[in-house]
Amino acid sequence: MDEYVYDAFISYSHRDMQWGRWLQRKLEAFPVPRMENGQKREKLHIFRDQTDLAGAELQTALNRELKRSRYLIVICSPHSAASRWVHEEVRAFCEDGRRHDIIPFIVSGEPNSDAPSMECFPPLLRRSQEDELLGTNIQEIGKQKALLKVVSILLDIRLNRLVDREKQRRRRLGLSLGTAAMAACAVTGALLWHNAVITQKNRELSFDIYGAAIVSFARKDAIEPEEVEFLGASAEAGNVDAMLLLADCYEKGWGTDPDPEKAFFWFQKAAEKGSTQGMIAVANCYLQGIGVSAQAEPVFAWNMKAAEAGDVSGMVNAASCYEDGWGVKQDPAQAAVWYERAARAGSDLGMYHMARCYRSGIGVRQDPAQAFFWMHQLAQTGNADGMYNVALMYQYAYGTPEDPRQAFLWYQKAADCGYPDAMRMVGWCIENHYGVENMALEWYQRAVEAGNVQAEEDAARLQKTDE
Repeated sequence: MDEYVYDAFISYSHRDMQWGRWLQRKLEAFPVPRMENGQKREKLHIFRDQTDLAGAELQTALNRELKRSRYLIVICSPHSAASRWVHEEVRAFCEDGRRHDIIPFIVSGEPNSDAPSMECFPPLLRRSQEDELLGTNIQEIGKQKALLKVVSILLDIRLNRLVDREKQRRRRLGLSLGTAAMAACAVTGALLWHNAVITQKNRELSFDIYGAAIVSFARKDAIEPEEVEFLGASAEAGNVDAMLLLADCYEKGWGTDPDPEKAFFWFQKAAEKGSTQGMIAVANCYLQGIGVSAQAEPVFAWNMKAAEAGDVSGMVNAASCYEDGWGVKQDPAQAAVWYERAARAGSDLGMYHMARCYRSGIGVRQDPAQAFFWMHQLAQTGNADGMYNVALMYQYAYGTPEDPRQAFLWYQKAADCGYPDAMRMVGWCIENHYGVENMALEWYQRAVEAGNVQAEEDAARLQKTDE
């Protein structure tokens, strides 16, 4: 599998996008077991196109990723059976002679159905029983076992081994939860799933039980009404994580009707318990009028509480309030103080705002060199905006001497991140020979240093041409 970049390419109709997202997330998060030869793989690498746009350039890019993928997983449904783009991706795999590396993942409909409206296979997968592909059908074996079956194909591991491993993992989890439950029951006499009554004395024990369930809920695609009930019991018991997730449920309507007032109530409860995430959520409620009337002063006050507790998002938000005079007297110097604290704590936004402050003299003395320093710090985190701006600074000698080569390299890095303006500037640099003049010579010299004898002649030829 060394020649492939991805373990699998997921093909699907945009109407089945939720299934595509779910399968990619589950496969990439799957704890890969140690192979029988003792080797250990870190994770599965899955490609999923995240757009339903069409076009020759996009199709060329997708065909390239198809060739870099060991398997093609097709989310099969009546939608995908009628999809031109799914058909093209299946056709490309078949033309490469890799039809038996296609894994049908049936989510609805029937394969080789007599009813056209129920057919879930793209045309090229509708073959005889002798040519049946190895796939899986969630309607027959359920989501979890279907997932394990796909993993067993991708890793070439017997399905029974994975199923047994999963059962053992669940037994271990059940044992640890059961032990905690017995300890809680010994104190309270009973622990009810839907309506827990938890005293202060045994509250700490309850967190172990609720915590495992809450982590599970947070990872699910959809939260069910009974799970919202469970979260309510846990939140009432004082579990801050449950309060935050319950507030999200009420705000977004997950598993229950949207209720902004209840969302605000539970965000505030979490904030009062010391959760900086809750503090920022309360500030946002006051900012947008979610479950409470919009007011500027509490926006600043709650963001400042989070900032003083060390939360970098709170620091940036508090700085913004100081800069704009939102809920507090305008104070650019204090804005710069909090932007810098966020920047030194590793916040991308903090670094960006510090560069902006030094560029425009907001709360600090205008200083192009410091503006360049902070933008360079941002670029080094992998932030495409930072890379592009650093390239501009190198090109126009802002805060640093002009350096065409560095400008080109940073434009190129931003372009590799998908930044459109940077892509254009890479083209401009190449067209105008800006920052690219000596690249060939440099690579020839590096080849020489690495022991390539022929590169010596190439380097000498270029050097003679320059003379």
